[in-house]
Amino acid sequence: MRRLRRAQQRHAKKNEKFKHRAITAGAAAAIVFGAGTNLNKALATYKPDNHQQPVSQDADADLLSNKEEFAIGYQPFTADQNRNEIPDGVELAQHCAAVVNELPSYIPGTLMPIPNRTYKIHQALFGIERCNVCGQEINMGGWEIINPTLDLRFPDPNDPLEGAFLPDLALHYMEHGSFDCLGDTHQGRVDIVRLLRVLELRYPYEPNKHQLSIQDSDLDGDFLTDSEELAAGYSLYNADQNESLVPDGLELAKQCAEAIEALPILDPNGPEVNEIYKMDLLQRGLEWCEVCGESVNMGYCQITNLKLGLSIDVPYIVSHYMQHGSFNYSGDVHGKGRFDVPLLVKILEMPSRCGDLGTLYHPNDLNKDCNVDFEDLVTFVEKWLQDSE
Repeated sequence: MRRLRRAQQRHAKKNEKFKHRAITAGAAAAIVFGAGTNLNKALATYKPDNHQQPVSQDADADLLSNKEEFAIGYQPFTADQNRNEIPDGVELAQHCAAVVNELPSYIPGTLMPIPNRTYKIHQALFGIERCNVCGQEINMGGWEIINPTLDLRFPDPNDPLEGAFLPDLALHYMEHGSFDCLGDTHQGRVDIVRLLRVLELRYPYEPNKHQLSIQDSDLDGDFLTDSEELAAGYSLYNADQNESLVPDGLELAKQCAEAIEALPILDPNGPEVNEIYKMDLLQRGLEWCEVCGESVNMGYCQITNLKLGLSIDVPYIVSHYMQHGSFNYSGDVHGKGRFDVPLLVKILEMPSRCGDLGTLYHPNDLNKDCNVDFEDLVTFVEKWLQDSE
């Protein structure tokens, strides 16, 4: 009898497990059918171009293959990592095209000096080819790209698309958001990994001249020095901790500027403030940004954290540079320098909002909105359906 009861108990447990799996599968199916328009909601406003042909083995349909995304450090199951409603592959192709177009040209055999930074050489050919999509006539030649610092060239001599240059046709397609190209002469795909390395690119963000170079050691090249990352608790070895496709230092500077802007202003005649606050200390005079020429008040705001008993003075010229993604600054009053990043981050208690650099997400917060709810189950199902295994 005991053996019979044990067998019945085991059978009951198996039934319960089966019911649980069935309910889970049923819920997943219901979510899938109910969220069909949600699968690519980030790309809802994006208007594709006919040059952008589908890519094989591309789980998230962002026009980068899974293998390419692994190689360049992107997420193969997230089509729009920086959430700007443009597929990652489209944005990266257009950014690479813009960078190539801006490279200085060099003509061998002339008296012009060889550039001491990455440059290009035009390899023009007698002949044209037509784009198979729009019919535009393009020179059959292209551009050889040389990076003297890394001693690298693009393309590799064994490149299956073209071993001597980046075809003008490929550049045409990249301007339209595709690393594939289809023409009378050249048909194939650009070697994205090598191109990014030669151009020393990874992210599709648009840099600006306010982002001044860092003189101290920056191991991962994220515009935060090693000493700042050690002191503030950020990663020394990952330039994009939150996988937003923006270097951490640029993103943190803008987030700090936004946090400062949102702080309450202390009213000396008002009620007592028991939180982080700021005081505007204006001065009679203007300070000019040496990059863009914009003028700001030559004074500063004082930020105080009563709980920590700490305060810091942030000149308005520094806030101006932080708004442009830089902790470096250069003005005609405060001169050139770099702001105290670890102290500022500590006083502002960064991350101050969900999504700020350094945000710790619950393991079940799959969509990273700092809430574990039904939306995370939707995200789970979407990724589960994309798994080729």
